[in-house]
Amino acid sequence: MAMVAEVQHCEERVASAADIEDELAQVCGALNATTARLVSLVGKALETEAFAGAGIHSPEQWVAWKCGVSPGRARRLVAMARRLSELPSTELAFEAGELCEDQVAVLCRYVPTYADAEAATLARHATVSQLTRTLRRYAWPPEPDEEEEKEAGQPEETEARRVDFGTTEEGAWRLSALLPPDEGALIERALDVARRGLIDDGVKDQPTWADALLAMADRSLGAAAARPSSDRHLVVVHLRDGEHGPVANLHLGPPLPDALRRLLGCDGRVRPVREVCGVALSVGRTQRIVPERTRLVIEQRDGACRVPGCERSRWLQVHHIIHWEDGGATDTANLAALCSVHHRLHHLGRLDITGNADDPDGMVFTDSAGRRLTGSGRPAPPGDLTFTGAWSHPSGERLDPRWLHFNEPTSVT
Repeated sequence: MAMVAEVQHCEERVASAADIEDELAQVCGALNATTARLVSLVGKALETEAFAGAGIHSPEQWVAWKCGVSPGRARRLVAMARRLSELPSTELAFEAGELCEDQVAVLCRYVPTYADAEAATLARHATVSQLTRTLRRYAWPPEPDEEEEKEAGQPEETEARRVDFGTTEEGAWRLSALLPPDEGALIERALDVARRGLIDDGVKDQPTWADALLAMADRSLGAAAARPSSDRHLVVVHLRDGEHGPVANLHLGPPLPDALRRLLGCDGRVRPVREVCGVALSVGRTQRIVPERTRLVIEQRDGACRVPGCERSRWLQVHHIIHWEDGGATDTANLAALCSVHHRLHHLGRLDITGNADDPDGMVFTDSAGRRLTGSGRPAPPGDLTFTGAWSHPSGERLDPRWLHFNEPTSVT
Protein backbone atom coordinates (compact mmCIF):
# COMPACT_ATOMS: atom_id res chain seq x y z
CA MET A 1 0.00 0.00 0.00
CA ALA A 2 2.82 2.38 0.84
CA MET A 3 4.38 1.82 -2.60
CA VAL A 4 1.04 2.53 -4.34
CA ALA A 5 0.57 5.75 -2.36
CA GLU A 6 4.08 6.91 -3.22
CA VAL A 7 3.55 6.27 -6.93
CA GLN A 8 0.25 8.13 -6.85
CA HIS A 9 1.86 11.08 -5.07
CA CYS A 10 4.64 11.18 -7.68
CA GLU A 11 2.11 11.20 -10.55
CA GLU A 12 0.15 14.05 -8.93
CA ARG A 13 3.34 16.04 -8.47
CA VAL A 14 4.34 15.58 -12.13
CA ALA A 15 0.84 16.60 -13.29
CA SER A 16 0.92 19.69 -11.06
CA ALA A 17 4.34 20.67 -12.40
CA ALA A 18 3.07 20.35 -15.98
CA ASP A 19 0.11 22.65 -15.22
CA ILE A 20 2.40 25.24 -13.64
CA GLU A 21 4.79 25.13 -16.59
CA ASP A 22 1.93 25.58 -19.09
CA GLU A 23 0.62 28.64 -17.27
CA LEU A 24 4.16 29.95 -16.84
CA ALA A 25 4.68 29.76 -20.61
CA GLN A 26 1.48 31.74 -21.22
CA VAL A 27 2.45 34.41 -18.70
CA CYS A 28 5.95 34.69 -20.20
CA GLY A 29 4.47 35.06 -23.67
CA ALA A 30 2.18 37.85 -22.47
CA LEU A 31 5.05 39.51 -20.62
CA ASN A 32 7.25 39.38 -23.71
CA ALA A 33 4.55 40.85 -25.94
CA THR A 34 3.85 43.59 -23.38
CA THR A 35 7.54 44.46 -23.18
CA ALA A 36 7.67 44.62 -26.98
CA ARG A 37 4.84 47.14 -26.91
CA LEU A 38 6.73 49.12 -24.28
CA VAL A 39 9.84 49.20 -26.48
CA SER A 40 7.69 50.26 -29.44
CA LEU A 41 6.31 53.18 -27.43
CA VAL A 42 9.83 54.19 -26.42
CA GLY A 43 10.76 54.12 -30.11
CA LYS A 44 7.85 56.41 -30.95
CA ALA A 45 8.96 58.77 -28.19
CA LEU A 46 12.44 58.85 -29.68
CA GLU A 47 11.09 59.46 -33.18
CA THR A 48 8.75 62.27 -32.18
CA GLU A 49 10.98 63.60 -29.36
CA ALA A 50 8.05 63.21 -27.00
CA PHE A 51 10.54 62.68 -24.20
CA ALA A 52 11.89 66.22 -24.47
CA GLY A 53 10.84 68.48 -21.63
CA ALA A 54 12.02 70.63 -18.81
CA GLY A 55 14.63 68.85 -16.71
CA ILE A 56 14.90 65.87 -19.08
CA HIS A 57 18.53 65.56 -20.16
CA SER A 58 18.26 62.22 -21.98
CA PRO A 59 15.71 59.70 -23.25
CA GLU A 60 17.09 57.22 -20.71
CA GLN A 61 16.23 59.53 -17.84
CA TRP A 62 12.71 59.97 -19.22
CA VAL A 63 12.17 56.21 -19.55
CA ALA A 64 13.49 55.57 -16.04
CA TRP A 65 11.11 58.20 -14.70
CA LYS A 66 7.97 57.38 -16.69
CA CYS A 67 8.36 53.60 -16.46
CA GLY A 68 9.68 53.45 -12.91
CA VAL A 69 12.63 51.25 -13.91
CA SER A 70 16.30 51.36 -12.97
CA PRO A 71 18.72 53.50 -14.99
CA GLY A 72 20.37 50.34 -16.30
CA ARG A 73 17.11 48.93 -17.66
CA ALA A 74 16.15 52.32 -19.06
CA ARG A 75 19.40 52.39 -21.04
CA ARG A 76 18.67 48.92 -22.37
CA LEU A 77 15.10 49.79 -23.39
CA VAL A 78 16.31 52.87 -25.25
CA ALA A 79 19.09 50.94 -26.96
CA MET A 80 16.58 48.30 -28.08
CA ALA A 81 14.17 50.97 -29.34
CA ARG A 82 16.93 52.59 -31.41
CA ARG A 83 17.95 49.34 -33.07
CA LEU A 84 14.86 47.14 -33.26
CA SER A 85 13.45 48.66 -36.47
CA GLU A 86 16.57 47.41 -38.28
CA LEU A 87 15.78 43.82 -37.23
CA PRO A 88 12.25 43.09 -38.52
CA SER A 89 12.32 39.34 -37.84
CA THR A 90 13.44 39.91 -34.26
CA GLU A 91 10.79 42.59 -33.84
CA LEU A 92 8.00 40.30 -35.07
CA ALA A 93 9.11 37.47 -32.78
CA PHE A 94 9.27 39.90 -29.88
CA GLU A 95 5.74 41.20 -30.55
CA ALA A 96 4.46 37.62 -30.81
CA GLY A 97 5.85 36.82 -27.36
CA GLU A 98 8.36 34.32 -28.71
CA LEU A 99 11.46 36.18 -27.50
CA CYS A 100 12.06 37.78 -24.13
CA GLU A 101 13.54 41.18 -23.39
CA ASP A 102 16.98 39.83 -22.48
CA GLN A 103 17.21 37.82 -25.69
CA VAL A 104 16.20 40.76 -27.86
CA ALA A 105 18.67 43.02 -26.06
CA VAL A 106 21.51 40.65 -26.99
CA LEU A 107 20.35 40.49 -30.62
CA CYS A 108 20.16 44.28 -30.83
CA ARG A 109 23.62 44.56 -29.33
CA TYR A 110 25.50 42.15 -31.59
CA VAL A 111 23.54 41.08 -34.69
CA PRO A 112 24.05 42.94 -37.98
CA THR A 113 21.03 43.66 -40.16
CA TYR A 114 21.70 40.96 -42.66
CA ALA A 115 21.72 38.16 -40.05
CA ASP A 116 18.44 39.19 -38.44
CA ALA A 117 16.26 36.22 -39.49
CA GLU A 118 18.85 33.56 -38.66
CA ALA A 119 19.70 35.09 -35.31
CA ALA A 120 16.01 35.35 -34.39
CA THR A 121 15.59 31.65 -35.17
CA LEU A 122 18.61 30.82 -33.01
CA ALA A 123 17.31 32.95 -30.15
CA ARG A 124 14.06 30.96 -29.94
CA HIS A 125 16.04 27.94 -28.81
CA ALA A 126 18.91 29.45 -26.80
CA THR A 127 19.28 30.91 -23.33
CA VAL A 128 20.40 34.48 -22.86
CA SER A 129 23.85 33.41 -21.70
CA GLN A 130 24.23 31.14 -24.69
CA LEU A 131 23.25 33.94 -27.07
CA THR A 132 25.67 36.34 -25.42
CA ARG A 133 28.60 33.94 -25.55
CA THR A 134 27.88 32.93 -29.12
CA LEU A 135 27.12 36.28 -30.71
CA ARG A 136 29.79 38.17 -28.78
CA ARG A 137 32.53 35.89 -30.06
CA TYR A 138 31.28 35.57 -33.63
CA ALA A 139 33.53 37.22 -36.20
CA TRP A 140 30.87 39.24 -38.02
CA PRO A 141 31.81 40.39 -41.52
CA PRO A 142 31.41 44.16 -41.82
CA GLU A 143 28.22 45.67 -43.17
CA PRO A 144 28.45 46.87 -46.79
CA ASP A 145 28.12 50.51 -45.76
CA GLU A 146 31.00 50.04 -43.30
CA GLU A 147 33.19 48.79 -46.14
CA GLU A 148 32.27 51.85 -48.20
CA GLU A 149 33.18 54.14 -45.33
CA LYS A 150 36.59 52.47 -45.01
CA GLU A 151 37.21 52.84 -48.75
CA ALA A 152 36.17 56.48 -48.56
CA GLY A 153 38.85 57.05 -45.94
CA GLN A 154 36.61 57.67 -42.96
CA PRO A 155 38.69 57.79 -39.76
CA GLU A 156 38.31 54.74 -37.53
CA GLU A 157 37.26 55.11 -33.90
CA THR A 158 40.06 55.08 -31.35
CA GLU A 159 40.17 52.24 -28.83
CA ALA A 160 38.37 52.85 -25.56
CA ARG A 161 40.94 52.65 -22.77
CA ARG A 162 40.15 53.92 -19.31
CA VAL A 163 40.82 53.12 -15.65
CA ASP A 164 39.04 55.05 -12.91
CA PHE A 165 39.23 54.65 -9.17
CA GLY A 166 38.22 56.57 -6.08
CA THR A 167 35.93 56.37 -3.08
CA THR A 168 32.15 56.04 -2.92
CA GLU A 169 29.76 58.04 -0.77
CA GLU A 170 29.81 55.15 1.72
CA GLY A 171 33.59 55.37 1.99
CA ALA A 172 34.43 52.21 0.03
CA TRP A 173 37.15 52.17 -2.62
CA ARG A 174 35.95 51.56 -6.17
CA LEU A 175 37.71 50.56 -9.38
CA SER A 176 36.42 50.71 -12.95
CA ALA A 177 38.33 49.76 -16.09
CA LEU A 178 37.60 49.77 -19.82
CA LEU A 179 40.32 48.27 -22.03
CA PRO A 180 40.77 46.73 -25.48
CA PRO A 181 39.98 43.00 -25.45
CA ASP A 182 43.59 41.79 -25.59
CA GLU A 183 44.68 44.01 -22.69
CA GLY A 184 41.59 43.11 -20.69
CA ALA A 185 42.34 39.43 -21.22
CA LEU A 186 45.82 39.97 -19.77
CA ILE A 187 44.35 41.52 -16.61
CA GLU A 188 41.79 38.72 -16.36
CA ARG A 189 44.49 36.09 -16.77
CA ALA A 190 46.60 37.70 -14.03
CA LEU A 191 43.60 37.75 -11.68
CA ASP A 192 42.93 34.09 -12.40
CA VAL A 193 46.56 33.15 -11.68
CA ALA A 194 46.52 35.14 -8.42
CA ARG A 195 43.30 33.44 -7.34
CA ARG A 196 44.63 29.98 -8.12
CA GLY A 197 47.77 30.83 -6.17
CA LEU A 198 45.70 31.63 -3.08
CA ILE A 199 44.02 28.23 -3.39
CA ASP A 200 47.31 26.37 -3.96
CA ASP A 201 48.95 28.10 -0.99
CA GLY A 202 46.03 27.25 1.28
CA VAL A 203 45.26 30.91 2.01
CA LYS A 204 41.56 30.48 1.18
CA ASP A 205 39.36 27.67 -0.07
CA GLN A 206 37.13 29.97 -2.13
CA PRO A 207 38.97 33.27 -2.70
CA THR A 208 37.07 36.07 -4.41
CA TRP A 209 38.21 38.28 -7.27
CA ALA A 210 38.85 41.00 -4.67
CA ASP A 211 41.26 38.63 -2.90
CA ALA A 212 42.99 37.98 -6.22
CA LEU A 213 43.32 41.70 -6.91
CA LEU A 214 44.93 42.26 -3.52
CA ALA A 215 47.30 39.34 -4.16
CA MET A 216 48.32 40.94 -7.46
CA ALA A 217 49.03 44.22 -5.65
CA ASP A 218 51.16 42.42 -3.03
CA ARG A 219 53.07 40.58 -5.73
CA SER A 220 53.69 43.82 -7.63
CA LEU A 221 55.11 45.40 -4.48
CA GLY A 222 57.56 42.54 -4.06
CA ALA A 223 55.65 40.38 -1.59
CA ALA A 224 55.96 37.36 -3.89
CA ALA A 225 58.06 36.50 -6.94
CA ALA A 226 56.23 35.72 -10.16
CA ARG A 227 57.13 32.85 -12.48
CA PRO A 228 57.52 34.58 -15.85
CA SER A 229 58.28 31.35 -17.70
CA SER A 230 55.09 29.60 -16.60
CA ASP A 231 52.43 29.04 -19.23
CA ARG A 232 49.79 29.91 -16.64
CA HIS A 233 50.76 33.56 -17.11
CA LEU A 234 50.21 33.52 -20.87
CA VAL A 235 47.10 34.71 -22.68
CA VAL A 236 45.61 31.91 -24.79
CA VAL A 237 44.57 32.75 -28.36
CA HIS A 238 42.65 30.30 -30.56
CA LEU A 239 43.55 30.51 -34.28
CA ARG A 240 41.43 29.11 -37.09
CA ASP A 241 40.69 29.71 -40.77
CA GLY A 242 37.48 31.69 -41.40
CA GLU A 243 35.54 32.49 -44.53
CA HIS A 244 37.24 35.86 -44.85
CA GLY A 245 40.72 34.88 -43.72
CA PRO A 246 42.40 33.97 -40.42
CA VAL A 247 40.32 34.45 -37.28
CA ALA A 248 41.65 34.73 -33.72
CA ASN A 249 39.61 34.44 -30.53
CA LEU A 250 40.72 35.02 -26.97
CA HIS A 251 40.16 31.94 -24.85
CA LEU A 252 36.49 32.06 -23.81
CA GLY A 253 36.42 35.62 -25.13
CA PRO A 254 35.58 37.79 -28.14
CA PRO A 255 37.25 37.75 -31.57
CA LEU A 256 40.32 39.90 -32.00
CA PRO A 257 40.55 42.55 -34.74
CA ASP A 258 43.02 41.69 -37.50
CA ALA A 259 45.41 44.38 -36.30
CA LEU A 260 45.61 42.91 -32.78
CA ARG A 261 45.88 39.38 -34.16
CA ARG A 262 48.90 40.37 -36.24
CA LEU A 263 50.38 42.35 -33.33
CA LEU A 264 50.20 39.42 -30.92
CA GLY A 265 51.48 37.05 -33.59
CA CYS A 266 54.50 39.29 -34.15
CA ASP A 267 55.69 39.82 -30.59
CA GLY A 268 53.22 38.94 -27.84
CA ARG A 269 53.22 36.76 -24.75
CA VAL A 270 50.50 34.41 -25.94
CA ARG A 271 50.01 30.67 -26.27
CA PRO A 272 48.48 29.94 -29.71
CA VAL A 273 46.12 26.99 -30.07
CA ARG A 274 45.37 26.03 -33.67
CA GLU A 275 42.09 24.30 -34.47
CA VAL A 276 40.62 22.51 -37.46
CA CYS A 277 36.81 22.79 -37.46
CA GLY A 278 37.00 23.52 -33.73
CA VAL A 279 38.65 20.17 -32.98
CA ALA A 280 42.14 19.68 -31.58
CA LEU A 281 44.35 16.66 -32.07
CA SER A 282 42.85 13.78 -30.07
CA VAL A 283 44.97 11.26 -28.20
CA GLY A 284 42.57 8.29 -28.14
CA ARG A 285 43.39 5.67 -25.51
CA THR A 286 47.02 6.71 -25.14
CA GLN A 287 46.25 9.11 -22.28
CA ARG A 288 43.65 9.12 -19.52
CA ILE A 289 44.37 12.66 -18.30
CA VAL A 290 43.23 15.32 -20.77
CA PRO A 291 46.24 17.19 -22.24
CA GLU A 292 46.32 20.93 -21.63
CA ARG A 293 45.93 21.85 -25.30
CA THR A 294 42.90 19.58 -25.66
CA ARG A 295 41.43 21.02 -22.44
CA LEU A 296 41.71 24.54 -23.85
CA VAL A 297 39.89 23.54 -27.02
CA ILE A 298 37.12 21.81 -25.02
CA GLU A 299 36.64 24.93 -22.88
CA GLN A 300 36.57 27.16 -25.95
CA ARG A 301 34.20 24.84 -27.82
CA ASP A 302 31.69 24.48 -24.99
CA GLY A 303 32.04 27.93 -23.44
CA ALA A 304 30.27 26.80 -20.28
CA CYS A 305 28.95 23.71 -18.57
CA ARG A 306 27.21 21.60 -21.22
CA VAL A 307 24.28 20.70 -18.97
CA PRO A 308 21.20 22.61 -20.25
CA GLY A 309 20.36 25.60 -18.12
CA CYS A 310 23.74 25.75 -16.36
CA GLU A 311 25.64 28.98 -16.97
CA ARG A 312 28.85 28.21 -15.08
CA SER A 313 31.71 29.21 -17.38
CA ARG A 314 34.74 29.20 -15.07
CA TRP A 315 36.75 26.48 -13.36
CA LEU A 316 35.16 23.81 -15.50
CA GLN A 317 36.13 20.13 -15.37
CA VAL A 318 36.54 17.98 -18.49
CA HIS A 319 34.47 14.80 -18.32
CA HIS A 320 34.78 11.55 -20.27
CA ILE A 321 31.26 10.77 -21.57
CA ILE A 322 32.21 7.10 -21.87
CA HIS A 323 34.44 6.61 -18.88
CA TRP A 324 38.07 5.68 -19.39
CA GLU A 325 37.73 2.46 -17.44
CA ASP A 326 34.81 1.50 -19.73
CA GLY A 327 36.89 1.93 -22.89
CA GLY A 328 36.26 5.62 -23.56
CA ALA A 329 38.91 7.57 -25.46
CA THR A 330 40.41 10.97 -24.64
CA ASP A 331 39.02 12.43 -27.86
CA THR A 332 37.09 15.67 -28.23
CA ALA A 333 33.92 13.80 -29.20
CA ASN A 334 34.06 11.97 -25.87
CA LEU A 335 34.97 14.99 -23.74
CA ALA A 336 32.60 17.64 -22.39
CA ALA A 337 33.01 20.57 -20.05
CA LEU A 338 31.04 20.29 -16.81
CA CYS A 339 30.90 22.40 -13.68
CA SER A 340 31.94 20.69 -10.48
CA VAL A 341 28.33 20.36 -9.26
CA HIS A 342 27.01 18.59 -12.35
CA HIS A 343 30.17 16.49 -12.65
CA ARG A 344 29.61 15.23 -9.11
CA LEU A 345 25.89 14.62 -9.72
CA HIS A 346 26.74 12.47 -12.74
CA HIS A 347 29.15 10.27 -10.82
CA LEU A 348 26.61 9.96 -8.01
CA GLY A 349 24.16 8.50 -10.52
CA ARG A 350 21.75 11.45 -10.52
CA LEU A 351 22.55 12.78 -14.01
CA ASP A 352 23.00 10.65 -17.13
CA ILE A 353 25.12 11.97 -20.03
CA THR A 354 25.36 10.40 -23.49
CA GLY A 355 26.14 11.45 -27.07
CA ASN A 356 28.79 13.13 -29.22
CA ALA A 357 30.26 16.27 -27.69
CA ASP A 358 31.60 17.56 -31.02
CA ASP A 359 27.99 17.86 -32.27
CA PRO A 360 26.33 21.00 -30.78
CA ASP A 361 23.05 19.07 -30.51
CA GLY A 362 24.58 15.65 -30.06
CA MET A 363 24.44 15.29 -26.29
CA VAL A 364 21.51 14.04 -24.21
CA PHE A 365 21.11 14.78 -20.51
CA THR A 366 18.53 13.02 -18.35
CA ASP A 367 17.82 13.34 -14.64
CA SER A 368 17.39 10.54 -12.12
CA ALA A 369 13.72 10.14 -13.14
CA GLY A 370 14.67 9.65 -16.80
CA ARG A 371 13.37 13.04 -17.95
CA ARG A 372 15.39 14.79 -20.66
CA LEU A 373 16.76 18.22 -19.79
CA THR A 374 16.05 20.91 -22.41
CA GLY A 375 17.97 24.09 -23.07
CA SER A 376 15.41 26.83 -22.42
CA GLY A 377 11.74 27.50 -21.91
CA ARG A 378 9.40 28.17 -24.83
CA PRO A 379 7.07 31.11 -24.14
CA ALA A 380 3.60 30.49 -25.54
CA PRO A 381 1.71 33.13 -27.56
CA PRO A 382 -0.10 35.46 -25.17
CA GLY A 383 -3.65 34.50 -24.35
CA ASP A 384 -6.51 36.51 -22.87
CA LEU A 385 -5.10 37.72 -19.57
CA THR A 386 -7.02 40.12 -17.36
CA PHE A 387 -4.95 42.90 -15.84
CA THR A 388 -6.21 44.79 -12.81
CA GLY A 389 -5.07 48.12 -11.46
CA ALA A 390 -3.57 51.11 -13.26
CA TRP A 391 0.06 52.13 -13.45
CA SER A 392 0.98 55.56 -12.23
CA HIS A 393 4.53 56.64 -12.89
CA PRO A 394 6.65 58.11 -10.07
CA SER A 395 6.27 61.82 -9.48
CA GLY A 396 9.91 62.53 -10.21
CA GLU A 397 10.31 64.76 -7.15
CA ARG A 398 13.54 64.70 -5.19
CA LEU A 399 13.61 62.07 -2.45
CA ASP A 400 15.35 63.22 0.72
CA PRO A 401 16.48 60.17 2.75
CA ARG A 402 16.30 62.18 5.97
CA TRP A 403 12.50 62.20 5.80
CA LEU A 404 12.20 58.52 4.94
CA HIS A 405 11.23 56.17 7.75
CA PHE A 406 9.96 52.59 7.87
CA ASN A 407 7.85 51.51 10.80
CA GLU A 408 9.59 49.10 13.08
CA PRO A 409 8.16 45.56 13.03
CA THR A 410 5.89 44.73 15.92
CA SER A 411 6.73 41.74 18.07
CA VAL A 412 4.81 38.58 17.22
CA THR A 413 3.70 36.31 20.04
